[in-house]
Amino acid sequence: MSDTPLLTVKGLHVHYGAIHAIHGVDLEIFSGEIVTILGSNGAGKSTILRSISGLTSPSAGTILFQKQKLNGLKANRIVKLGISQAPEGRLIFPEHTVLENLEIGAYLRRDREEICQDFEYVYHLFPKLKDRSKQPAGTLSGGEQQMLAIGRALMAKPKLLLLDEPSLGLAPILVGTIFKAIEEVNRRGTTILLVEQNAFAALKVAHRGYVLTTGAVTLTGSGDELISNDQVKNAYLGA
Repeated sequence: MSDTPLLTVKGLHVHYGAIHAIHGVDLEIFSGEIVTILGSNGAGKSTILRSISGLTSPSAGTILFQKQKLNGLKANRIVKLGISQAPEGRLIFPEHTVLENLEIGAYLRRDREEICQDFEYVYHLFPKLKDRSKQPAGTLSGGEQQMLAIGRALMAKPKLLLLDEPSLGLAPILVGTIFKAIEEVNRRGTTILLVEQNAFAALKVAHRGYVLTTGAVTLTGSGDELISNDQVKNAYLGA
């Protein structure tokens, strides 16, 4: 891991009208890490991801990616810089085939040979997608749609992959499949920022984590430190 953060979030504030959703959040993510953000519903986890990816405009603070300021950049420009997101709720294109959804993920790329290699990479991670490549995405199961959402984000060839609630609504066996894929993606060199309600699964794979409470970071530590922390156990692990 580099000594210089890949992503730095400093003093982030986000307002939705009169609602102050994010209160001065600081984050650092280093190349090669899996970092997770934990918090209850409404804590502001997804808002942080949306701010990084250019879908929500911060009211104050700075977001730097490879030392370049992201504030004010359009979302497609941020994707081109190397950040892509698999959003909460998957948001696949149901009328398009699995293959077409994956092609949409690569829409900013022109490196046709590497795009073909990345199709095979996604199909290696999620063999069911290859079997269903010609099916409309709306006919897939919830787990398969989640695989597709992650695969579509990977087709942008990100340096930083943002995952928003990848296990939401999935059966336990599929949760295991998703998290094994997350670990493999990371082993292959992609840095990951993970927002996840399943705190135990997230902390098992994370190098570090941040705990968010009503829009503010209240606790940080390694995955092992947080999984054994009494406050985290009581709030998120059912201890």
